[in-house]
Amino acid sequence: MPTLINFNSLVPEKQRLTFLGDSITNSGLFIAYMDAYFRQHMPERNITLINLGVNSETVSGLSEPDHPFPRPCLQDRLSTALEQSKPDWVVIGYGMNDGIYSPYSEDHFKAYQEGIRKVVYEVKRRGVKAIVMTPPPFDAASFEGELILSGSYSWKTPYRSYNEVLKRYADWLLSLGNEVDGIVDIYQPLLQSVEAERRKDPSYLSGDGIHPNAKGHWVMAKILLGELFNITLAREPAYVEKPEEDAFFTIVQNRHSILSAAWKEHVGHTNPNKDEALPLHEAILRSAEMDEQIGHLLKEQSDAIMEQPFENGAVRKDFYLNGREAVLICPQTPAPGRPWVWRAEFLGAFDYADRALLEEGWHLAYYRLSHMFGCPYAISLMHHFQQHLEISYNLSPRAVMFGFSRGGLYAMNYAAAYPNNVRLLYLDAPVLDIRSWPGGKGQGQGSPKDWEKCLAIYGINDETAKGFYGNPLDHIDKIASALLPIMVVVGDRDRVVPFEENTAILEARIRSLKGNIQVLVKPGIDHHPHSLEDPEPIIEFIKKH
Repeated sequence: MPTLINFNSLVPEKQRLTFLGDSITNSGLFIAYMDAYFRQHMPERNITLINLGVNSETVSGLSEPDHPFPRPCLQDRLSTALEQSKPDWVVIGYGMNDGIYSPYSEDHFKAYQEGIRKVVYEVKRRGVKAIVMTPPPFDAASFEGELILSGSYSWKTPYRSYNEVLKRYADWLLSLGNEVDGIVDIYQPLLQSVEAERRKDPSYLSGDGIHPNAKGHWVMAKILLGELFNITLAREPAYVEKPEEDAFFTIVQNRHSILSAAWKEHVGHTNPNKDEALPLHEAILRSAEMDEQIGHLLKEQSDAIMEQPFENGAVRKDFYLNGREAVLICPQTPAPGRPWVWRAEFLGAFDYADRALLEEGWHLAYYRLSHMFGCPYAISLMHHFQQHLEISYNLSPRAVMFGFSRGGLYAMNYAAAYPNNVRLLYLDAPVLDIRSWPGGKGQGQGSPKDWEKCLAIYGINDETAKGFYGNPLDHIDKIASALLPIMVVVGDRDRVVPFEENTAILEARIRSLKGNIQVLVKPGIDHHPHSLEDPEPIIEFIKKH
């Protein structure tokens, strides 16, 4: 599968994206969420998001007989849209209307495939990146109208199992591979989000069945930020639930609506229902005025920290640093010297040792740099994070690094780069060679999608990866010479991150260099479960050093 991730996972300094789609795109909420993220957390980046979605539109040219008017077709305005918006990337989001809300039809599907391929061709021949986005699921449980099994199918009376049709469309898009420059799957994440909400509340409505609600649009925004810019987010902003209470997002959304309407009518479309819109040049001037308002609000909101009770009197602080989510869990009574554990990945997973140390007054920290595979830029961000914690919270200048699974890449590479800032390493089933995972070039299972990202981030390919120098296993001498103690807990039946390709090599080299390492092998254990339910051996090792 193609990837758009840049070398070192750097977010572009400047990028112009055009979104083409139906009413789901036209509503623009997920695009406004993306815009809000960049403005709030990466204001130094010039990321322009142009919404050219049109209600009722298809990419196939199909229309159900009783639709109030022939559905607009993207092909009729595509050239003008591309010429006027001048994008670097185009996100193409169609499918919901293209199945015409009826049972699966080979003719409908063929028209959809041909339509998508025409758009991709027109985009790519202009030297622009073509990114296809799957349709969202059709949620029959949220649809308030009549669902039918036969008769006259339309958006008012859709086929009861229409979601099965959209699944086929989504699966086909996911199979396009290098025909396109990027593929974004919103179908599965939205489906999983709805299922999770229904487990909590069986009566949950995800929207109107066709159009996702605000929570769904946030899921879409998160997925797009991850797939296009390798920005991983877990925290849902307060304005998703209560947008009217957030002055910042209110202006961002209004700005987006003004520009979206102006762009859509400037380019033109065949939907007879036209938006009331300013001329484009006036909308751009108005948006510049709103930019100033946004800037003033952001200055007032800078360094916002969300605090909430954790356990046993501890307090969890959530904040952003350099556009990335950060967490610091502060004990009720800090231990002398203010020691702290730094979870490189998977905060809260198999956290027996973390919690034991928290109870003894240790701080717990996490900085979300997921899917960066311990690359040099990730390491520089980590160093900034540590400096921030030391200055702002007076934490110990030397962290105890916890590297679970792929977190081993971050923990080891950081310790090699900044050995004086690390007290010791506790590694658990650690990835120590990207060729082992996600590459899967040895005995391990690997992860093809992650491998594509990893190659792009390190600026290598399958062939040059064979001679890649930059793995934790390549930096063992630096860690050994710094006399950093290492404890490893690992299963000897790990099929994901094989012991022989990772920990066994680390142990042998550290011992040959007269370093300090203790390896606790769990017989018969695979990659999971991590750690020890009784973490006493880990705690004892940490306290000893």
